[in-house]
Amino acid sequence: MPVFFIHSTQVEDERVIIADPLFSHLSKSLRTRVGDPLILNDERGRRYHTTILQITKHVIHSKILCIQEPTPSSTPSITLAQALLKGEKMGWVIQKATELGMKNFVPLITERVIPRVSPKNSASYQERWERIALEAAQQSERRNVPMILPIQLFEEFLQREDEGATIMLAERQENISLSKIPLPSDIQGGITVVVGPEGGWTKEELQTAQSRGYSFATLGQGILRAETASLASLAILQARVNYL
Repeated sequence: MPVFFIHSTQVEDERVIIADPLFSHLSKSLRTRVGDPLILNDERGRRYHTTILQITKHVIHSKILCIQEPTPSSTPSITLAQALLKGEKMGWVIQKATELGMKNFVPLITERVIPRVSPKNSASYQERWERIALEAAQQSERRNVPMILPIQLFEEFLQREDEGATIMLAERQENISLSKIPLPSDIQGGITVVVGPEGGWTKEELQTAQSRGYSFATLGQGILRAETASLASLAILQARVNYL
């Protein structure tokens, strides 16, 4: 069953008051009825198991049956920084990366990206990507929705201060495999993995990342498409951090 996201202010006593936009989705698209079960998450990670008591013209009243408190994470969080991709590929990466447990997503403008996004259109892109992440989080029954950061230049991204592991995928380099690269053993700082565009990294971008302390890693001898590399990286990292 999908998990739907609400804000804690919608919880009143032993009920949850659901208004638009979730109200329209539940009542019109899913055609929920009185007595149907609903599983809801708030921004604090609390999970509410509820049943629908009443449906009016504008809101749904759902009775709380039990509340599950969030379990503190014992593994490092993973941030995926992805250079902009053509067409629907960015949305596809965000959808699948959300299912794979990504915490943050950073869209990057690098030297060889093909799509060019004007500042006036960047907000609409981010809004769409946030909606994709929300829907994927609901479908995969996550307790939280990944944060989609604004589109930023690669050089600006590298200026941020990182306390955890920072890894950059680079093909045709004598690099250590991502499956063997050292990772943090605790949750402080997390892991950031950076994936380039369809055209690959420039020599200058690799040098800049190296000067900022990034480790280079490879996914093997073959050359993967950018969107494939992103998801393969997340799968490898999730498998590793869950066994640290």
